[in-house]
Amino acid sequence: MLKRLAVILVLIVAIILSNGCKARTTKDTVNAFVTRESFKTIILALELYKKEFGEYPKTLDELLRRKGITDRSIIEDAWGREYYYVRLKNGYKIFSLGADGKPFTKDDIYPPKK
Repeated sequence: MLKRLAVILVLIVAIILSNGCKARTTKDTVNAFVTRESFKTIILALELYKKEFGEYPKTLDELLRRKGITDRSIIEDAWGREYYYVRLKNGYKIFSLGADGKPFTKDDIYPPKK
């Protein structure tokens, strides 16, 4: 957690010093960075769930409930919105709605390719 906070602070300072970006743009840039990093946690949780239960959860709430996780932040992006998640026949689709909060737009944020 401290490592993540340090990275965020360094990124904020770098952006502000680089050319005085607008506050909203800076906030969205930082949120996008944090969201990309947080995919590691949610993907790990989904893979552990599959290993334990033999399939991916139907919903992210099911993931929390069946694993006994009470901290909802694991299923939320840096804007505080729940990830868009759909279980597929042989996997799942997950992404952040990005700054605009709408699915299937150009600012959606996807996990890194495996």
